[in-house]
Amino acid sequence: MIKFLGKWIGKLVYLSLILIVTLGLTGATVKYPTVKIPIFGFHDIIDLQNKADLPPYRRLSDMDYTKQDLEKFIDYLVQKNYWFLSSQDLFIYFIDKSQPIPTEHIGQKPVMLTFDDGYKGVHKNGTPILEHIEEKYGEKVKFVLFVNPKTLGFDNGKDLPHLSCQDLREGYQKDFYDIQSHGFTHKKLTKLSSKELDVELYLAKLALRKCTNDLDRNKIVAAHIAYPFSAINKRVERKLPKYHLTGFIYDDNFLRVNYLKNQFRISRITVGNHTSPYKLIRLASRASTLKKISKSKKI
Repeated sequence: MIKFLGKWIGKLVYLSLILIVTLGLTGATVKYPTVKIPIFGFHDIIDLQNKADLPPYRRLSDMDYTKQDLEKFIDYLVQKNYWFLSSQDLFIYFIDKSQPIPTEHIGQKPVMLTFDDGYKGVHKNGTPILEHIEEKYGEKVKFVLFVNPKTLGFDNGKDLPHLSCQDLREGYQKDFYDIQSHGFTHKKLTKLSSKELDVELYLAKLALRKCTNDLDRNKIVAAHIAYPFSAINKRVERKLPKYHLTGFIYDDNFLRVNYLKNQFRISRITVGNHTSPYKLIRLASRASTLKKISKSKKI
């Protein structure tokens, strides 16, 4: 009898240990769904109804996007109640997570619209879209502009014209623009010497903040950077924290917040004239719907 009880107790202890280990492993391997954010990267905006934006008056580029298609896309996003992130929103709520996601954004899908190089067409053709959307829906839409300020106001009649400081200020005052760095001269950062790299990063930040100085009390302008030609390496990365909080690359992936290991390599999706608004809508629809996260869970 004693021998039988001993075996029975031994089996019970063995089964209990297996159960405990199994539960422990299960708890350790539970993963909450990651937050996926599509960050779209545009360049210039052209108006198909304006002859000046078309050949022979203007050369076309693979990176152009039409005003007409962009408005279709934005109109859809507003109708579906998307949250248009600024670069600082992304940093505070998803990267640094220093603040909880505001209650009013729970249930929304986050998206970011970025524009590189500071082309004049973004202001000339993009601002009317934003104004029309605001008039139609009462909603503000944010453009994140990655600008190389050496070309501010550049217009020689041959190359594509660029935004002026006044254009940036107008869009910023209307709360349409989030103004960030794209380097000072649009050079490949990986090709610069250490000293040249410091100058390139410093001057870009200085020029953009000088342009918006009286408007940017919190010094958010040029706090973030998108790398020209998406060129980045470890040497450049070591310099970045001195000047910026985050950095953006083109790799045509969604930003997956849970899996982000390097805040200086935030994914963006390239958009060009071959990208239909319907494809953009399909991509945007794959963004995560934000849910309230308990204190014991992290997104």
